[in-house]
Amino acid sequence: MTVWAGVDIGNATTEVVLCSGIGDLDVLCSARVPTRGGKGSLRAIDAAAQLVRQLSATHGLVVDRAAFAPTPPVTSVTEQIQLQTRRTGRLYIATRSAPTTAGDAVGVGVPVPVGRLQEVDRHQPVVACATRDHDYRDVAGLVNAAIDSGRDVAAVVTTNDEAVLVSNRLLTALPVVDGVEVAELLSAALVAVEVRQGFSSLQRLTDPYWLVDAFSLRDDERPDATLVADQLYDSACAVVCLHDVAPEDIRPTEPVADPDKDERTHAVHLADIAAQANSRRGSVATDSVVRATMGDDVHQPPAGADALSEALGVPVIRIDSEAAAARVGALTTPGVTEDMVVVDVGGGTVDVVTATARVVLPGAGQLLTTATSAALDISRSTAEYAKRAEALSAVTVQLVEDEHGRRHFLDSPIDGRCTGWLLASAPNGLLPFTSRLSGSEWRNWRLAAKRLVIGANVLRGLAQVAPDARGLVLVGGGAGDDELVRAVSEQLGGVAVGRGNVCRRLGQRYAVAYGLVAMAAAG
Repeated sequence: MTVWAGVDIGNATTEVVLCSGIGDLDVLCSARVPTRGGKGSLRAIDAAAQLVRQLSATHGLVVDRAAFAPTPPVTSVTEQIQLQTRRTGRLYIATRSAPTTAGDAVGVGVPVPVGRLQEVDRHQPVVACATRDHDYRDVAGLVNAAIDSGRDVAAVVTTNDEAVLVSNRLLTALPVVDGVEVAELLSAALVAVEVRQGFSSLQRLTDPYWLVDAFSLRDDERPDATLVADQLYDSACAVVCLHDVAPEDIRPTEPVADPDKDERTHAVHLADIAAQANSRRGSVATDSVVRATMGDDVHQPPAGADALSEALGVPVIRIDSEAAAARVGALTTPGVTEDMVVVDVGGGTVDVVTATARVVLPGAGQLLTTATSAALDISRSTAEYAKRAEALSAVTVQLVEDEHGRRHFLDSPIDGRCTGWLLASAPNGLLPFTSRLSGSEWRNWRLAAKRLVIGANVLRGLAQVAPDARGLVLVGGGAGDDELVRAVSEQLGGVAVGRGNVCRRLGQRYAVAYGLVAMAAAG
């Protein structure tokens, strides 16, 4: 019996499969480890050889031959590009959310330090502004005294997280917003403050006509009012300022490559993901573009079959096309026919392979991680787990709710500070990652991101090598995402999409490793 080792050293992981036979191969065992030293390096070869030895020893096998496709790494670089803020002229949104609010009204006035309220004209509506130096007792006392003396106080804005404490001590009901750095408000000509309670959203600041009237805007400033109103939808509180002159915008706009014209780049606007997910304004960031760019070709040839042969001590058959091997392995999936397109989804790239052509496009798992990190303003390591699958909502320290509305009791309670947060599954347990979204909102955004990041990239590849494809098979590490099949299928429309299951038992990861053995054994 001849025992073959198929060795696939990828950019992120190395897969090994041991098979026996010449024609009809029997799969004996398989394993994978993270790639060490980078694809194409001698260190990666040594690590792969060590995995082969461990796997064969564990199963009492002796490897006679190996199959390998020495290829350089296909590198891609992902990045986040901050976009220029859309100009709103003299209008400026100071905040659209706050730690706490109080009141249920809207007020417009000249911003005045809370300690100087007694100095203003009695007929001039004002917004009282309190810095960190004033606690809630001071603020409430000064505002009450100003109102008693006939001053027209329309609203209160404070830096300290004390809106409710201030409101409870006011003798007149006013909208109160906290958590605002008031220093920037004091330079404004007018400030509008609106707070809504219960299940209501903003009513006045989301009305462009009201903004035009309240701030006495010119006709040419109406588009600015429309843009501000649009940005404040779904908010329950907001503070909007009017300056005497429009501020200078010093941030340059970086051009973003058109992915339809540059196949070495895949760019996705966060605003497009939010729009497709119908996300609430302000719940996710939308002012950035995430981009993956194909890296430069390596200058050194990759470590070859000879290096692997020396490390293993057995003959190694060199296979020239890793893409062809992936296709051979993927087509062993039950129900798949020869005319199917194979799509290998990795961390950095998406490979679209037919019987006669192949295209490699940047933008896959790593780009999805970058998009998640940028949209939620969380670390990449946290985003890596958050993007993968459904999340749980922490109802209490021991009660969670999944995205289907089912409730479960945890065996061990979580930290009380995580109540109200979404939780992702991580190796060390449940990982809190955001409190700004509900479970259904996160689901909608996550699926939209997978459609636009990976689904759109697959669509680009098909347009280049198989525009009339009837179906495709997803393989590779990225295909392990349970939601990827749905995301790609929705993006492609009427094309049948399925996930590889190499030889009925190896799943989607071992298409290349098995395909290498199949091609080598066939001679």
